[in-house]
Amino acid sequence: MVLTINFLLAAPFVVGLLVLLRPRRRGEAPPADALGAYHLHASRWRTRGLAAGLAAASCLMFEMSALLAGTVFGVCVLTGVLIGELRAPRPEGTVRAAMLTPRHVRDYLPRRHSLLLGALVLALTVLLTVVITVTRSTVGPDSFIHAACPGDVDFVFSQREILSAVLGVVVCVVGGAGVCLFAVRRIVTRPALPGSPVPDAADHALRAASAEAVTLVWGCLVASSLLASAAIASIYLESLTSAPCNNHGLVAPSILVYLVVAGSAAGLIYLLVHLTRLPGPSGAPA
Repeated sequence: MVLTINFLLAAPFVVGLLVLLRPRRRGEAPPADALGAYHLHASRWRTRGLAAGLAAASCLMFEMSALLAGTVFGVCVLTGVLIGELRAPRPEGTVRAAMLTPRHVRDYLPRRHSLLLGALVLALTVLLTVVITVTRSTVGPDSFIHAACPGDVDFVFSQREILSAVLGVVVCVVGGAGVCLFAVRRIVTRPALPGSPVPDAADHALRAASAEAVTLVWGCLVASSLLASAAIASIYLESLTSAPCNNHGLVAPSILVYLVVAGSAAGLIYLLVHLTRLPGPSGAPA
């Protein structure tokens, strides 16, 4: 079981590495207009964020910090996307803009990923709530959780370390949501790109693609945090359900957490693939 958990934990990072190593299509010429140049700029920063996340997660996994690896990976990918989107070239001097129809953030948020994102958020909320509840109900007077097993085997878990890890995940996910909402608002309300004239339809499509990229990368942060949290929980449960503890009462929770690990890994892979395959100005993947 532990080997399977390790495989599922590593799968999204392997997919991310394959995405980075994906060869560019032959004959691709660098875009000459403002629309294409902006999209190329954003795509490069997405790749840099993914590369930084893979490098940081690999180092942390080597140090056996799975929870930190998942969260740091999501933060790095999020940072790369935000830099690429918020560092768009802006017109210099006085900008005159006239819009017959005002833009609203809700009109640019993608709805096709809402079911997956909602499921990831719900699963993460339930998992962290269960961890906090179990920790507070089983902690001893010395602020440690003791799981006694036959053969004088005693597993000891620190309440402070568990709650600190949960708080770190919550801060990253909630803080990331706030930053992403701010980024989407900036994307929606920013002036048109400088340089060559951009048609209204193309400008709307670019804003929609940018908002989708920010939404997807926040989903990656949630999925990677859920994957790491569930993987650690499954390893702890595995140690309590196997010899010498053989606590069969934890078999059902162990299976549920294992399913959460598999689902979050699949969700993270889905989000990463869609993030790196967002359509370019001509409709081709970036």
